[in-house]
Formats: sequence, C-alpha cells, structure tokens
Amino acid sequence: MNVRIAIVSVVSAVSLAVGATAAVAAPVQTLTIKPSATTVQLGDAVTFTGRATGVEDGSQVTLQVKDGGGWQSLPGAATVDQGTYRLDGSFNDEGVSVVRVQDGRAVSKTVSIKVQTQAPGQR
Repeated sequence: MNVRIAIVSVVSAVSLAVGATAAVAAPVQTLTIKPSATTVQLGDAVTFTGRATGVEDGSQVTLQVKDGGGWQSLPGAATVDQGTYRLDGSFNDEGVSVVRVQDGRAVSKTVSIKVQTQAPGQR
C-alpha cells in the first residue's frame, strides 16, 4: 500500500512540474509604441509604429486615447505583419493626449502627444 501511495505522489509531482513548465513556456504578448512626433498641430497626422512580440501576424492593433478614467479606441486599425505594425492617427482636441495601442490582451506603454493650435497667419 505504501508503494502505491509513493508512486501516486511521484506521478502527481511530475504532472505538476510538467504543467508548470508548459505555463512558463507560453509566449508573452508585448506591444511597443513609437510616435513620429510628440508635438503636433491640431488635426495633423501622427504615425505610430512598433513591435508586436508574441502577437500573431494578421492580428489587428488599435490606437486608444485616454478618456477620463477609461480608454477610447480611435477609428482605424493596423494589421501586424512580421511582428511589426504602422498606424496613423490625428488629434482634434488641443492639449495633451495620452495614447497606447492594444491587441486583444496586450497593451503598450503610454505615450503623450502635445496637440497645439496653429499660430495666426500660419499655413
């Protein structure tokens, strides 16, 4: 009887170890974000590029802007291709906009974009 208990204990320990290893080996999804400019004029386009590690090619990445206590997705999306993405956005509100990109469960760190009105006589 004690031998049977010992065998069950060893099999259980091995199963736990294998399960833990499989959980650790799962790919981690990370997104980076880099804006083409951090200070822009009202309505100007900003191109956001970045790497999508652990994110499947063909996945959609959306640009989000901080809105009060939550995040609002902006129109448009980019498709991840060979682990990278390129996405354009523009800002219609003066001030500082805090943005990030999101794909399913993965989100990037945030970046701030300063949006200013054009000086009189410009353009």
